[in-house]
Amino acid sequence: MGTPRIARLFVCYVPGLDDRRITAERTPNLDRLRASHPRVGITTLPGSYLLPTLVSGVYPHEHRVWQVSLRLDARLAARPRLTDEVPDFVTTTLQCLRLLVDRSYDLAAIPPRRRRQFDFHRFHGGRRPQDERALERIGDFRTVFGILAADARYRFAPRLGSLARLGDVLPTAECALEFLEVHAFDLFQHWHMDAPALEQGYRRVDDFVGQVHGVCQRRGVTLMVLVDHGQEPVVGTLPLGDVLRLTPVPKLDYSHFVDKTLARFWFHTEEARVRLSEILHEMRHTRLLTRRDLRALHIEFEDDAYGECFLAADPGWIFFPHDFHHPLANLFLGLTDPDQRPRLGHPRLRGAHGYLPEHASERGFAILADQGLKVLRPDADLIDVAPTILSLLGMTPPSYMRGNIVFG
Repeated sequence: MGTPRIARLFVCYVPGLDDRRITAERTPNLDRLRASHPRVGITTLPGSYLLPTLVSGVYPHEHRVWQVSLRLDARLAARPRLTDEVPDFVTTTLQCLRLLVDRSYDLAAIPPRRRRQFDFHRFHGGRRPQDERALERIGDFRTVFGILAADARYRFAPRLGSLARLGDVLPTAECALEFLEVHAFDLFQHWHMDAPALEQGYRRVDDFVGQVHGVCQRRGVTLMVLVDHGQEPVVGTLPLGDVLRLTPVPKLDYSHFVDKTLARFWFHTEEARVRLSEILHEMRHTRLLTRRDLRALHIEFEDDAYGECFLAADPGWIFFPHDFHHPLANLFLGLTDPDQRPRLGHPRLRGAHGYLPEHASERGFAILADQGLKVLRPDADLIDVAPTILSLLGMTPPSYMRGNIVFG
């Protein structure tokens, strides 16, 4: 351990906080921080879930938490099961009912005949762990939480309404690293991107940042505002499900998994590979990618277990329906979460992210509210965040964290 550069660090992680929407009028606190303190832009990765890479300092092909992979036996002709004759809507409805009482059950909208093909690489309970200790190790790698152990604390803000209360108590200054994930704002934008309430959401986040910055200054804690992507207004939907239902390629000849902005495919016959690739290549507002294409974006899996080819939506477009959508789940979330109430009127997202890194909505940034430090590099990568956090706290990052330190 080296000499600490700062004693305590509070990371306010706000996925979806779009740098393009930060202005002196709308977000005065963020605008002042951005103008007067060290700031670095962050290049993101394809996909919608980036926290594992941020806190582990390694890419998805190393920690392997990247949605789903195809099981080894999925390419073999499987014996049909009786449940395969039951309509998908019935089986997925039953799975959604199970999810209400079993939080460990994930991706309930995928029919059983398809979900048997996959291994799921997501945290217990869905997008994030129910047990805070689950974040201490991702795959074979200790995260910043595992390295700092009892001197680190992860918190989660599921709703925007909780920010005012959290602003009264955070940071506590009880440990070296406190890390708050304001997932509520990302979720809020998904359903309010086209509504006047979006302005109120940005002001609420800005008020919270100003509030915690004041507490940080009083308690001797350094604030870092961390953002890994913005959000793009949704302008249209891509009916990939209809395309696949109408394709002449037999359903047993390929497997697929559809996220909102990135679909992945595996082919079990050469004929399916040729014919379906041609069909996908012709879909408007999409781009068909190979594993070689993703390799240039730091997604470098050794084999095609995580996908053989990938269909990426253009910014503003989403695949709908997708493998996360189910009418029953949509109704439940719309009724129980005020931030998602617009689901009841229309289940299609209003805002989305997870597009290719070249797009403006996928740019992130980090602001370090300490004028005694400076930016060491003009741009950062997601894997730079973990070693930078450790370095700021006076620790030498482990050798597997090959990212650069960007503040010092």
